[in-house]
Amino acid sequence: ARWKKKFTIKKEDGGSSSILDQASKSMQELADQSVALLGYREKTQLEQLEEEVCSCCPDMTYQQRIAGYLTCIFLSFLLTIGAATRLSDVLAGNPVPFAVFYSAENIVAIVSSLFLSGPYNQYKRMCDNSRYIATSIYIISIFATIFFCFYTIGIPSIVTLVLILLLIFVQWCALIWYTLSYIPFVRDYLLSCCFDCFSDSCCSSFSGGAQEEGGA
Repeated sequence: ARWKKKFTIKKEDGGSSSILDQASKSMQELADQSVALLGYREKTQLEQLEEEVCSCCPDMTYQQRIAGYLTCIFLSFLLTIGAATRLSDVLAGNPVPFAVFYSAENIVAIVSSLFLSGPYNQYKRMCDNSRYIATSIYIISIFATIFFCFYTIGIPSIVTLVLILLLIFVQWCALIWYTLSYIPFVRDYLLSCCFDCFSDSCCSSFSGGAQEEGGA
């Protein structure tokens, strides 16, 4: 206890601080930094999840990734042609073939992006704060479209037709909104334009109603 008191200094505010405690704290910080640099620190849950996901996917060379990407793009192109050839069925009141081909094409397009950036990196991009809403709507609408294509028990045909067409439209809008997130300020500009148009229409309708009441 005596030797510890000798290494105690007084501050200007009247408090005291032990040099030994400061040295111990500095050594602990230095040890933490050394452990972090050497890679011996405990991994976070996010890093553990990344390792688990990567361990489920085989290591692929650059050529293999390009081959997988091009294969998916080719399949997506064939599915797009298949969807286009079934547009006449939609006009005839049967949107199921078109919806199945269109939704399958979107799924294959998502898989193609996994070959280039990797599953975990693509997952992080799709779940970014500026994209997770569009991603969720996009994926949910795809599987909802496929569900209503095959599950028609107890649902009137006209309701199924409207639901499938609406879900296809939602897929298209969500994909566009997701794609625009990679272009800076475009989504903000579109939102401001839509807000201005809505405000102008509301003001014009309000002023027109006021003029009619004044004339009456």
